[in-house]
Amino acid sequence: MQMRSNSKSAIVASALWAAYGDALGFIGEFADARILSFRIHAQRITRTVPWRRRIGGRFGVTLALPAGCYSDDTQLRLATSRAIRSDGHFDVEAFAKVELPVWRAYSLGGGSSTKAAASSLTRGDVNWFSNFFSQKSNSYLDAGGNGAAMRIQPHVWAASDPEDSRAFLTDVIRNTICSHGNPRALAGSFFHAVCLATALSESRIPGPRSWREAVSRMSEIPDLIRQDDELNSFWFPVWRQRSPCEMHAALRAIQLESNEHISLIENAPGMDANSAYLQNVKSLGGFEPATRGSGIRTAILASALCWLFRDRPAMDALISAANALGSDTDTIATMAGAILGAIQNTYPEGDVADREYIIEESSRLSEAGPRTRVKSFRYPDLMGWKPPESLIDAVGLSGGHLAFTGLGLAEAIGDRWQDSRDKTLSWQWLKLNFGQTILARQRQTLIELPGQIGIQGRIGSQSPEIEGKPKMSRQPGSLNEHHDWAAVKKVLVSEESSLDELTRAAIDSGFNSELIGRDLVELASRKDGVELAVAYAAIIAKARKARIRAQRRKEEGGNFSA
Repeated sequence: MQMRSNSKSAIVASALWAAYGDALGFIGEFADARILSFRIHAQRITRTVPWRRRIGGRFGVTLALPAGCYSDDTQLRLATSRAIRSDGHFDVEAFAKVELPVWRAYSLGGGSSTKAAASSLTRGDVNWFSNFFSQKSNSYLDAGGNGAAMRIQPHVWAASDPEDSRAFLTDVIRNTICSHGNPRALAGSFFHAVCLATALSESRIPGPRSWREAVSRMSEIPDLIRQDDELNSFWFPVWRQRSPCEMHAALRAIQLESNEHISLIENAPGMDANSAYLQNVKSLGGFEPATRGSGIRTAILASALCWLFRDRPAMDALISAANALGSDTDTIATMAGAILGAIQNTYPEGDVADREYIIEESSRLSEAGPRTRVKSFRYPDLMGWKPPESLIDAVGLSGGHLAFTGLGLAEAIGDRWQDSRDKTLSWQWLKLNFGQTILARQRQTLIELPGQIGIQGRIGSQSPEIEGKPKMSRQPGSLNEHHDWAAVKKVLVSEESSLDELTRAAIDSGFNSELIGRDLVELASRKDGVELAVAYAAIIAKARKARIRAQRRKEEGGNFSA
């Protein structure tokens, strides 16, 4: 039966083809002809097969990966998906403070900026809107790669109306800024989300005219930021202070460059689809290390691939991407797979790891909504949650059961492989209790995991949402009110104890406006005054909202759990 463009089956197909494209392209990632031959004993990728790859860097181990094994692209897409609540709300704090930090312990691939951002988010004084990390080789403001664009599809899948793109584009921006602060990353995420929404809502592959419309709409990004209280109040003032460019000017430059790239694609000489795709990759710098992973260029190339192969099976397009050795094979293929899958009337026949879980999760997103009875993933209470100090301690025991911190119980699969550098460590596949498989480095002798690990993190383990429960604006579904505003004050401040004292006094005063005004003026005069004032205002605003909600519930006799 032919699928409707906005049906559950179309969303499931989009998710499966995205994962398949990732698995196919993962084989060719960072490979030349010699390396590809070592991996699969063949000169060309034609399907997902078992293959060999060194995991864990120079001192890691060479493992036989199963057919359909996917990379960080699908891992982070599933992490995004879990963080979308049953009502469609994106729990950005759970994504930033649980999913991204623990992902480092099982990542298969991953860009340096995304890993640096995930590492920074383990700090107690950094939140999703204040992750302005800076390292020798990576910085937040320079992070313009495709590490965000490749994971934002779940926001489109969960949209109640794909044609009303502004309803989900704010969450796309929120997701992106958790790890990437360069406008190129924002533009790439925005462009890909608009193209995917077009495919879902109109059941067609968007072409050059649609691409230009998506580029033109990039000017909406500053408006979307201004219309979101937290982005506008907490993230944007600090970004504007630290960024060497102005947002509107940066986006205008990206728009001009993107339209030039689209013209190159449109004016390419006539040739077969595969040759034309390779020419596009070359023209847009997709083989050059400096530009290969650009967020916006990758998004354009993925759409160009879909357009070139619009009259051929999706499989042909993904094989073409996977064999464009030297390009970002897995990310282009996975983003193209999401678009192509949205209009397919079949699912990929080849092996895809965790196929059942991907179907289950994408089906859940297709049914998300304010009055839905689908379940939300249950994270640890962030008030007491701390990611492990060492990545090898992400795997351990909880009450004698194998567990993975933050996500829940696990089951060991197959043999362990001893680490070549440290004989007390090993690698092993684990199956998490909600259905995902991960490869994690761990101690030979596991230790008891401290604190909360998300034992209840089984999709479907939570009690059904109460039908008719009032939707709380921008309130993460896994947090209670006190947790929500308390977490906000974990921002980069130089005098945290003093900030605590000031906010506590203001709250105890019943939110005395004169006292709050004096505090803001005083904080603004300090070193890092902007960050301090923003943090103070965030804490006060969240506490005030929590107090009002609690009083309203008390008056109405309500007892809704978050």
